[in-house]
Amino acid sequence: MGTRRGKLLSLLLALVLVASACGGSDDDDAATTSDATSEAAETSGGLVDAGGEESDDAEADFDDAGEAMFDEDAAEESDDAMEEEASGDAEAAAPASSDRAVTTTEGGFFAPDGPPDDEDDGTASFVDYGIRPFVDTERDPLSTFALDVDTAAYTVARRWLTEGSIPPPESVRVEEYVNSFDYDYDAPADGLAVRVDAGPSPFDPENVILRVGVQAERVSNADRPDASLTFVVDTSGSMDRVDRLGLVKSSLARLVAELSDDDTVSIVTYSDGASVVLDPTPADRREQILDAIDRLEPTGSTNLEAGLVEGYELAAQSFRDGGINRVVLASDGIANVGLTDADGLATMIRDDADRGIQLVTIGVGMGGFNDEVMEQLANRGDGFYAYVDDLGEADRLFGDELVSTLLTVAKDGKIQVEFDAESVSRYRLIGFENRGVLDDDFRDDSVDAGELGAGHQVTALYELTLRPGVAEDGDRRLGTVRLRWENDDRSVDETNVPVDADVVEPSWQATDDDFRLAVTVAAWAELLRRSPHTGEVTLAQVHAEAEALSPGSGAVAELVDLIELSR
Repeated sequence: MGTRRGKLLSLLLALVLVASACGGSDDDDAATTSDATSEAAETSGGLVDAGGEESDDAEADFDDAGEAMFDEDAAEESDDAMEEEASGDAEAAAPASSDRAVTTTEGGFFAPDGPPDDEDDGTASFVDYGIRPFVDTERDPLSTFALDVDTAAYTVARRWLTEGSIPPPESVRVEEYVNSFDYDYDAPADGLAVRVDAGPSPFDPENVILRVGVQAERVSNADRPDASLTFVVDTSGSMDRVDRLGLVKSSLARLVAELSDDDTVSIVTYSDGASVVLDPTPADRREQILDAIDRLEPTGSTNLEAGLVEGYELAAQSFRDGGINRVVLASDGIANVGLTDADGLATMIRDDADRGIQLVTIGVGMGGFNDEVMEQLANRGDGFYAYVDDLGEADRLFGDELVSTLLTVAKDGKIQVEFDAESVSRYRLIGFENRGVLDDDFRDDSVDAGELGAGHQVTALYELTLRPGVAEDGDRRLGTVRLRWENDDRSVDETNVPVDADVVEPSWQATDDDFRLAVTVAAWAELLRRSPHTGEVTLAQVHAEAEALSPGSGAVAELVDLIELSR
């Protein structure tokens, strides 16, 4: 009955969207989302180029990009609106597009017989955080934002593409695409270090891209503190799929296999309510832990609030002074019983985060998936958000990068870049739309920001319009990068890195492979989210650049395949 009802609802929705496309108003959000997805699927390159025409020029190079399509008048209007809203702090204001929840119809991820119950309604919910405009440096020279190591948006896109659909624009967070790749940054002995370089912009030949790379210290698994982990597992009816609860069980088993004997594991499940499946148990009793994981079965509604309350209470009971205290939430993000809104749920766990119990959210599934809940919980829980689409991603997260997943080495990390108005006429931060921090709050250590685990990296890209002659004068100061964070002992560090024009390479080919990879990934993400700043860059060009960087296997080779699928 649920399957037939789902098919009927899908058919009715399709009819509504067709009718809206033929005669609906421009204010219809659902029609807009559907039209954008359909256009992307129908053009030969997957997405239209700057002029709205298809491009098959796979041999084109980024250096040949023409004039930017960015509308100067529109930028000024957007900047003015942001100035009025933020009293001059344009970076911390809402971006040009509205911040709204968007529900996207699923495009072919699951078996043709449909979802197993009514809770899995074939939709995925994302938030449209907008796209940052250029900012006039004379008006606001400071750009301030929180560090972010989330990678979920990239993995979500990988699932959409490998299952035959274009990811919806509102699901694309550029920084999460860029930070899904490893870059050759030198790791400091402790704390965080900054690296800065720059080169030509693919979006506008008159501009440059500035890359700010942050690298956290590395810690071996043998040297990390003991961990107390509390798994909070969604066992509601919506999780009754191999790619949901089945994948969660396999992922948690992978994590348990990597733990040290002195670590402890607890398990809480939630559906209509919450229950403790496994009290704190030493990790050397692996068979008992794995047996508890294997017994997890889906049933009932989704009371995420109850699961979090029970999980944090158990985590508090098994808290380790000087150790790692993590709650690991595995869910599709749906909440339909108890407290259900993302902000309310996130606020509920803030005090626990301040006490040192941090949260990792692991998203699974897609139809009925709530990206907003999982991301906001991780942000407010002083952790990070990852999306697991297959066992390979589980191996990466809980095997290769286990210490990064568990051990936080920098809390409330913030970046502030102060641009020199005599050298930089305007700038835009590419991505990080939902991570803005007020400029005046940079040194306010009570303001929540971002966390970095051991070995984690954050890469931020700026597009800059330099004043005439600056690029040729290597002694000119472009600005200063400031990085501030809290250490484990509650002490606060701040480092300042001056940025001179001599970091700007004269040509695309003169930049290193790492730089080109980061910018290529960002360009692809900008195209996928239909950014107004892409100039004449095409998917064919992005594909050619990625292919030139690929060693033939690994993450970059996979990127090449995904870009090809998006075309």
